[in-house]
Amino acid sequence: MEDPITSVQETILFVAGRNPGRYSRSGLAKLLAGSGSSRAAALKDDPDFGRLVDHGRKTITFEIDILLQQGYLDLDHNQHIIPGHNFPAD
Repeated sequence: MEDPITSVQETILFVAGRNPGRYSRSGLAKLLAGSGSSRAAALKDDPDFGRLVDHGRKTITFEIDILLQQGYLDLDHNQHIIPGHNFPAD
C-alpha cells in the first residue's frame, strides 16, 4: 500500500496538472519554492511562484521524484513534467 499524498505533493500535482509539459523537475521546484536565482526571474510572474515557499527546492524536487516513481507524474520527450498513469482524476 502506498503512502497517502501529502499536502506538498497535492500542490505539486495541482500545478503540474495545470501546466503539463511546461516545466522540468528543476523548473517546477524553482517555481514552487519561489527561487530567487536570476535564471528563475521569468517565473516570478507565474501565479504559482512561491506557492511552497516554506519548503526548500531540494525538498520539493525530492517530492517530485517520489511522485514520478509512484506514477502520478511522468516525463515527456523533453524531460518536462506531465501527468502520469496514476495522476488523480478530478
